[in-house]
Amino acid sequence: MIGIIGGTGFSDKVKDAKPVETDYGTVNVGKLYLGGREVAFVARHAGLEVPHKVNSRGNIQALKMAGVNTVYAVSACGRLAKESEPGTLGAVEDLDWDAFHSPASFAEDGSLLLHATMNPPFSQEMRRILTASWPAVSDRVHELYGKDLTARFLEGGTYFNIQGPAFSTQAREERIRNTTPKATYIGQTLVPEAHLAREMAMAYAAVAMVVDHSNYPGAKPVTHADGVMFAVLSTAQTAYWLLEEAVKKTPEDLQDPAHQAFKHSLHSSQVDLAGLRRKGRINLANIIEAELKTRETS
Repeated sequence: MIGIIGGTGFSDKVKDAKPVETDYGTVNVGKLYLGGREVAFVARHAGLEVPHKVNSRGNIQALKMAGVNTVYAVSACGRLAKESEPGTLGAVEDLDWDAFHSPASFAEDGSLLLHATMNPPFSQEMRRILTASWPAVSDRVHELYGKDLTARFLEGGTYFNIQGPAFSTQAREERIRNTTPKATYIGQTLVPEAHLAREMAMAYAAVAMVVDHSNYPGAKPVTHADGVMFAVLSTAQTAYWLLEEAVKKTPEDLQDPAHQAFKHSLHSSQVDLAGLRRKGRINLANIIEAELKTRETS
């Protein structure tokens, strides 16, 4: 099943949202109808949380419990590269970050150890699908944006994750551009979400929506209450159209290396199911136990 993680432009279209009790709190999981199919939806921000306090473990576990194994994530971000002007959407290729500022793993001291590979961090097949979906929506995007935003799609680029909620500085972004290959987007929401999705063996792709220039040399400084919200609403509509097409093109039986992540990260000697349950990680224990049982029958 396909899942979407997003916010503005998606949440108002959700149907039948129901609370799911995860090991990390209650998460509302709703339904979206995209491309003629029903997909699961989780709003990344439940209310007005700052990005580094988002309940990413709860969001990912709620989707996993709903049967989701393929996730498209939508993330508003700023500009790091010449070509990623506001209005640009991109199928993110790589990921870099300063540090983790929220729980970044489902591992539990003494009960579960996971070493999930993050190379590559995003599904290459899902990125190909996003790229192939752009031509079907590009004309509508030009009409929506007018002269205010750049209607462009980028196949690739690195997303650099910083801690918010404050925007970055010129010095920091110059450092990022000089040290990070293909630095294209700067945002606050894909870490640790991408890592957690991989730990749960979910194929994951991110749509970056560039909504401001950040501190790109020569660009107008960002004031969030100014034109940024117009860009957020417009790029979110574009992302919605893009995912309508992408969902149509995504096979029900999508085969992705991420779906085999447990085979590489989980060893039976590195899990204590009873210990997980004692710590209140009931759903996590059930997920891990089900994975171990598939190995017994395969």
